[in-house]
Amino acid sequence: MKARRPTIDEILSPFFAHHGEGKTGLALRRIVEVERRLRECCESEADRILTDTDRAILSIERQFDPDGAVARIMDAEPLIFFLSIFVTPEWLPPDPVQAKVQLRIIERLTGFLLRERLIDRYSFSCPLIDIEIGIRRGRAEARRQQPSGRG
Repeated sequence: MKARRPTIDEILSPFFAHHGEGKTGLALRRIVEVERRLRECCESEADRILTDTDRAILSIERQFDPDGAVARIMDAEPLIFFLSIFVTPEWLPPDPVQAKVQLRIIERLTGFLLRERLIDRYSFSCPLIDIEIGIRRGRAEARRQQPSGRG
């Protein structure tokens, strides 16, 4: 019998709740914004990522409740591909500080998926490499955009 894998929602909700613990004000708002945008990415990029079978299942699910359908029915495997998109320039916020927060959280989420064995690093080496490269590029761009207030 195959073990049931947690859905994207079952992964993201506790992950972001944990990362928001003890945070207030702007720090908490930045974390909440990353989660909101990641969920938006999952919903809007599903056609790029999902197989024909998954898209058919998603279509049926959306007939019942379109809001958050991808996160309700898909698991960590498509999530890793969504993360590889979420670190591209089109999904990084223009504010360099918010971009750094997003990149840091995605780096931690990727590590979490690996540690919890929700994805296999060898089977998903290509999106993992894409995530790593996206994080490095995003951080470099955020550093370049951020005004130097030191010194």
